[in-house]
Amino acid sequence: VHVGDKVSFVPTGFHTVNLPKKGGGPVPFLSPDGTATGLADAAGASYWFNGQPTLGFTPALVTKPGFGKSFTYNASKQVQSGLPLSNKPKPMTVSFTKAGSFTYFCDLHPGMKGTVKVVAKSKKVPSAKGDAAALKAQLARDKKIAVALGKDKPASGTVDVGSAGAYGVEVFAFFPRTVTVPTGTTLKFQMSKSSYEAHTATTGPGDPEKAPTSFLGKLAASFQAPSIDPAATYPSDPPPTPASLTPQSHGNGFWNSGVIDTDGKSPPPAANAVTFTAPGTYEFYCLIHPFMHGTVKVQ
Repeated sequence: VHVGDKVSFVPTGFHTVNLPKKGGGPVPFLSPDGTATGLADAAGASYWFNGQPTLGFTPALVTKPGFGKSFTYNASKQVQSGLPLSNKPKPMTVSFTKAGSFTYFCDLHPGMKGTVKVVAKSKKVPSAKGDAAALKAQLARDKKIAVALGKDKPASGTVDVGSAGAYGVEVFAFFPRTVTVPTGTTLKFQMSKSSYEAHTATTGPGDPEKAPTSFLGKLAASFQAPSIDPAATYPSDPPPTPASLTPQSHGNGFWNSGVIDTDGKSPPPAANAVTFTAPGTYEFYCLIHPFMHGTVKVQ
């Protein structure tokens, strides 16, 4: 774009737009906001993570939302959209007043970033037709990557929670979607190595997407609340030894990997494992992305 041009950042999902000041980068989207106390499972037993920090959205992402507002930007001061918490968030418009190349981030997905190149008014910039052609080519490239990722076949004994490839393309699904194992099998639920996402692998009562008032539905809903339920973020059982899972675990068949990701700077691990010690069908979901659904059949 030219110096003085405006760019509209249109919200199309649960993302932020962070144009940091010079030398800055994405901010953590979760921050400690208290201490877990008095939390018990469905059987009345205290969870192991009582006494550990509770987590909520970093205040900067919720206190001064930028969607629906206009800003000027020259890299001397951050421009932050915050979370798109309203029902129909409006675009954030930014006027770029200085020439240069400026990187912007999504604070929820730090690997998701873009660049605005600002040049003098005397220089040429791509036309709208050129931009459309570039977008079409990018989408075609990414679609091919996504199709290949959909054929992900992890090693025996593992379930990939999402599949990630080049250019930040990721498929949100469990791989394999259905796995059949004998009683006594330990499965490792793991993040794809190049993922920029965070997921959970969670089983228990209810479909968090279709039954929002169910046990899992309430845990998933807390990811949209100012403070997240610790039972959603922490592993249901103390690491590192794999828990034994039965339909009676925690009084209702609950097991949660806790949040897992591949970011070496964040506390969550990249995987968690569980041992299936009783036959049955166990439905798994990601509490962050409840449409992600996998099934483990234990015989």
